[in-house]
Amino acid sequence: MVPRPLQNLSQSHCLRTAALAVSLFGLAQVQAEEPVSFNEHIRPILAEHCVACHGGVKQASGVSFIYRDKALAEGESGMRSIVPGNVEESYLVDRIADPDPVYRMPPAEHGPALSAEEIELVKQWIREGAQWQEHWAFVAPERQQSPSVEQPQWVRMPLDAFVLADLEQTSLAPAEEASRSEWLRRVTFDLTGLPPTAEERKAFLSDSRPDAYERVVDRLLASPRYGERWAAMWLDLVRYSDTMGYEKDPHRDIWPYRDWLIRVLNDDLPYDQFIVKQLAGDLLPEATLGDRLATAMHRNTQTNTEGGTDDEEFRTMAVLDRVSTTWQVFAGLTFGCAQCHSHPYDPIENQEFYEFVAVMNNTRDADLDNETPRLAVPTDREQWAKANELDRQIRSSRMAIHQQFASLATDAENWQYLQFQNAESTGETKVEVIAASEDQPAEFVTRGTVTTGSMMTFDLAVPVSDQPITALRVDSLPSDVAKAIKDPETGFVVTRFRATIENPTTGESSSVSFQLAICDEPLPALDPAESLNDNNNGWGVEPRIYKPRWAVFVPREPFVVPEGSVLRVVLKHNRSLTGLIALVTNRGRFAVSTNPAWQQQLASPEYNQQASDLAQASRERQQIASVLVPVIEERLPAEQRPTYTFVRGNWLDRGDRVSPGVPAVFPPLDSEQPVDRLAVAHWLASTEHPLTARVMVNRLWQQLFGLGIVETVGDFGTSGLRPTHPELLDDLAVRFETDMQWSTKQLLREMVLSATYRQASQASESLAQQDPHNALLARGPRLRLTAEMVRDQALLLSGRMSDKMYGPSVMPPQPDGVWRSVYSGARWVTSEGDDRYRRAVYTYWKRTSPYPSMMMFDAPSREVCSVQRIPTNTPLQPLVTMNDPVFVECAQGFAERMSQQAAGSVPQQIAWGIEQATGEPATDAVVEVLLKLFEDSLEQYHADDEAHQALAPTAEAYARVIVASVILNLDDVITR
Repeated sequence: MVPRPLQNLSQSHCLRTAALAVSLFGLAQVQAEEPVSFNEHIRPILAEHCVACHGGVKQASGVSFIYRDKALAEGESGMRSIVPGNVEESYLVDRIADPDPVYRMPPAEHGPALSAEEIELVKQWIREGAQWQEHWAFVAPERQQSPSVEQPQWVRMPLDAFVLADLEQTSLAPAEEASRSEWLRRVTFDLTGLPPTAEERKAFLSDSRPDAYERVVDRLLASPRYGERWAAMWLDLVRYSDTMGYEKDPHRDIWPYRDWLIRVLNDDLPYDQFIVKQLAGDLLPEATLGDRLATAMHRNTQTNTEGGTDDEEFRTMAVLDRVSTTWQVFAGLTFGCAQCHSHPYDPIENQEFYEFVAVMNNTRDADLDNETPRLAVPTDREQWAKANELDRQIRSSRMAIHQQFASLATDAENWQYLQFQNAESTGETKVEVIAASEDQPAEFVTRGTVTTGSMMTFDLAVPVSDQPITALRVDSLPSDVAKAIKDPETGFVVTRFRATIENPTTGESSSVSFQLAICDEPLPALDPAESLNDNNNGWGVEPRIYKPRWAVFVPREPFVVPEGSVLRVVLKHNRSLTGLIALVTNRGRFAVSTNPAWQQQLASPEYNQQASDLAQASRERQQIASVLVPVIEERLPAEQRPTYTFVRGNWLDRGDRVSPGVPAVFPPLDSEQPVDRLAVAHWLASTEHPLTARVMVNRLWQQLFGLGIVETVGDFGTSGLRPTHPELLDDLAVRFETDMQWSTKQLLREMVLSATYRQASQASESLAQQDPHNALLARGPRLRLTAEMVRDQALLLSGRMSDKMYGPSVMPPQPDGVWRSVYSGARWVTSEGDDRYRRAVYTYWKRTSPYPSMMMFDAPSREVCSVQRIPTNTPLQPLVTMNDPVFVECAQGFAERMSQQAAGSVPQQIAWGIEQATGEPATDAVVEVLLKLFEDSLEQYHADDEAHQALAPTAEAYARVIVASVILNLDDVITR
């Protein structure tokens, strides 16, 4: 069964999706004043009634209303659907207005007929010239003039004027200002993911200075907890996990990327650089180790290590996931909808999807179990600069050495191909020889079943010559070179290469010792030098080969094959892919060189210095304790993969070859720069891109207010909702790019210091009915804590939360039996000491079994990008916060604090606990209820002392734990 991400999605599925999207448009119900707006009035009508059959998926009768040129062109009937300025000649009007339901469009089975008002709008639009507009989100935002308002004294920040102007237009007034304690709790959670401490609350409530609010915000933005809070959001977006995914879901060391994320968020790395580093940090000039580590964002894709899977299929799936994730996260578009066909709603062609795939298709990873390439990230951050410099030296030396010998290796005049006298193989692998022809050297090929561990032995006839052999070359080719370009074949790995000189008559044998091995890649993932050692590494191409490859082995001393002797070459293949798919050389040939330049170059001072430098740098680098993290690395220009379209999205059915590019609806790339990941990253992070700043502004707004200015956070396209405050969104986006210089902290600072944010969250009954989701912003946000915040608040109130930052993910307590790993002995080993009480962002994340308490509070499993968590309210949630081992321990710690820090009567302890947890003084009524619970718990304890002693040693301590648990579950405690 083909995994779902690469299935051919049926046309009917896409059309049903199209039909469901209609409700997102907010259609005009009355005739507009002249001129009619295409975006406001006509596009929604076409989207509701027409594009399901005449869009990007299906273009019935050759008509599409996604693209202007197609909408105005002749259909298969020979008639033009739209003739600007001429209603009578516009065939569209005839069809939508026809009274006959059989002839009318849309057909009854596809949806209701257009209303009279909608038909008149279409006519009026055509009469006025049928002016077409790009979708609002595809037009660059412009700075907006601040609107005039009736209550200018309410405005605290530029954004407030836009909000107030809309409220005044709807005859609504802003809510009163929130109390200081309410605002402090809200802003502290929003910026750091934690509640304010008693000391912070006391300091703010007593601060009468005019900039008291600003001081709080600046303190919170400077807190190291800021990075931990916002990293939690980004980890959902980049589908971070400590495991590889799919059924086996084994461990992956990628936590240094999570730590990088926290650090750069704390450092307020400008958002444009934040984008570039994650998409193409490895391609930056003088890239640092941190830049290269940033690219692990796109190595968070899943790796399939199950037996029998096709690595090329899942490599392709990873590339497609990176394409879709890039557009979802940074551009807010459902770009992946164009994988099987042109986008149903947006002007993105199917071919343009694959042109962007070509941008991402030339990274070196290949769904291998070892997840190469991996970056050795020092565990001591003080060693990063040294490690990075050593990596540069190693790379430079390898490139220089390769360059010295590559010209010799690629010069056809240097090589004489050899004839086979004998060819044989161990195991089930059968080897045959194809004799040389005028234009083809003699070759060996495998036949039938090819098995892992095959050792091939070849006796080669070397022409008698007085010139000794100075180099030996091996060519490995796809079985069908032309076909492999589109459909790569299984690769090979030569785990042992040996050459001997054999005399069949005398039985004499002598080994050839080699000093150097190079191949067609200057920085190969599979080093040919390893083929000279007795291990399971060596030269090859894993997992697929799509073009001829070569390797050259240079002997320490030139050698001669005497007359009557043969050159025997042994190729051993001990490597296999998952599922024991053999990595064996299926087609090959051999050549020798007698050019003395090989040994002359080996003896040169230049080579010896480079070899010495390489060896020294490699030894020093290995001495730095490091974690191997999967990262993105680009293949060199000579190693670029060709990219083809997939017919109907099927990766096995390749269509036309495409070159890297971006959709034409957006600003063009710099024509003077090569089109690679770096160029596209800069393009996406430029002020010219219409979506990037808008999407980030909207995402932060949604995090603070619960609802984005564009509610469909992951879809700014035609099928998404229009902005509730379009001028506000555009003004913030432009100022984010320019005035704020892409500073996320400055943007958040304006939002949380605004009068809009400082409103009280209480809503009257009429306002709650009129605007239940607070889209008009006539009150402050009141939101349920995220999964991470629920845990972290409980830890903080318990007094047990660890301040430790960074490092490997930890395993806090969870119910027994939840975490069971298939195909491995991996176990959930509960962390000890401080690691047991670390913040949620450091919790070990297993895709097939995420931490259960966070799953109950809507955290995703992170197989794919999650642009937004949908909050739920289920009975399972209080069952978790009352019974999960972590929350039980937190209640115990909180109860101890109530006893120790609120010395006095039980009512005083309860009142102290309520104020600590809610940020508000306790009322007598609440204290009275909890006091009654305390007394009932005393009796309960004595009724079954033994059962309750596990929770607390005395009746009073037990009762306090029960009360503390209830306080931690109050609605005011799990909201912000």
